[in-house]
Amino acid sequence: MKHVFERMVSGTHRVDEELLIILDALPIPLSWASLPDGYIRFVNRAFTKAFGYQNGRFATVDDWIDDTYIDEAERKDARQRWEQLWNAEGTGITEIDPFEIQVRHDNGETVPVLHRGIVLHDFKLCIATFEDLSSQKLAENALRRIACEDPLTGLANRRVLQEKWDAEMAKKQTRRSPVMAALLMIDLDNFKPVNDYFGHAAGDEILRKVAIRLRQSVRHDDTVVRMGGDEFVILLTDLEDQSVAEKICQRISDAFIAPFMVHGQTIKVGATVGASLYPHHADDLDMLLHAADQALYRMKRNDKDSWAWFDHTLEVANDPQRLASVM
Repeated sequence: MKHVFERMVSGTHRVDEELLIILDALPIPLSWASLPDGYIRFVNRAFTKAFGYQNGRFATVDDWIDDTYIDEAERKDARQRWEQLWNAEGTGITEIDPFEIQVRHDNGETVPVLHRGIVLHDFKLCIATFEDLSSQKLAENALRRIACEDPLTGLANRRVLQEKWDAEMAKKQTRRSPVMAALLMIDLDNFKPVNDYFGHAAGDEILRKVAIRLRQSVRHDDTVVRMGGDEFVILLTDLEDQSVAEKICQRISDAFIAPFMVHGQTIKVGATVGASLYPHHADDLDMLLHAADQALYRMKRNDKDSWAWFDHTLEVANDPQRLASVM
């Protein structure tokens, strides 16, 4: 085998047909390059099938990295890895630690792959392999959606709300300026008659349309959650001041002025919003949810289709049990 590699690396002799047949038949995308010039000597059929590029399309490893590695950080990392191996003095075989990269297919699509390789120092030869992770990523995304998405609306669920909150609290430890966040609890008004008179299919369609209106009312990084039924929660983070949250509350109220069109029917459904502010009203997620719920409950009794902040004095005054507990 040694003389086969030596002839191939030198480029002055024809590579044994049997070796090429074996490499071409391997089911894993494979390429190899000579060192230290980085010239790509061969790619197999599995490589062409995975990425669409024919043998000879790229002259060097640098060409391959520049033309197909989509992410700039991944390009930089890959080039550093290869340069260290190419310039290193050594004997025997050095394995390249696996790392994930995004590769641009010849048709423009993106292929997620796990990149591995070995350097044969004695022959100044590097062999790289690429494992297509597309199916694995699809499965991971599907599982993620099952675990973290509301199946009806596509919104996040309570698990995501907790994750986002935990992440926000972790950021608090690294910031010098105070962290301000708000929690909005939304309950639909006049939703029950929709299911009673128009059926659950119409109700489901309303909920999907509600999800769209809520997304359009918030900022890109805000988290919109369906808690269940016709109840939604929105987590607003990185607030400069309280007025930012107030503008979003008003946008949500305005978003429900127009009726919904479902199955040819015009249906009016409103939304009442209760809001709580971190750290002013509470310092943990459960207490913020409770505060927002109290504000929502007060608004549902007195002024539907509107919004209000949690007010400790009002909640105590309107709750005889709580009033007795604090007296």
